[in-house]
Amino acid sequence: MTDPILARIQAARADGPRRSPLANWLLRHREAFARILRDGGANWERFGAVFVEEGLLPRPEHFDAPGPEGRKARRRVAETARKAWARAQRERGAVVAVPVSQPVAQPPAPVATPAGPASGESPSKAQDRLARLRRQTLDRSGRKA
Repeated sequence: MTDPILARIQAARADGPRRSPLANWLLRHREAFARILRDGGANWERFGAVFVEEGLLPRPEHFDAPGPEGRKARRRVAETARKAWARAQRERGAVVAVPVSQPVAQPPAPVATPAGPASGESPSKAQDRLARLRRQTLDRSGRKA
């Protein structure tokens, strides 16, 4: 690379991953994890505990504490895991959904409208027909005009 800015950007990129360890893991194991969710449902609090134990998520303060503080910390981890999964699905979908050149569907052929007495009506006659239709609709629905 000859451009110093590009060299610095490349070095900054090499300093650390763009994604979290959990996001990387979810992207690598997307299909298997999706199958687990499909077969058994999602218990994000338990999944979050496993992710913390495995080092995919940092252990927050009070995570192991009993009571409301511990419950709040575990729920925060569960929400983080759930959102990471949602982002992994979106990101994976964006990677998979690379535009492929497909033939563009042709619009349907125009439908010819029948030429009847309504097409050559004067505006006042058309307004009368519309008013009559509105009255009939109100009468049939039980409302007053």
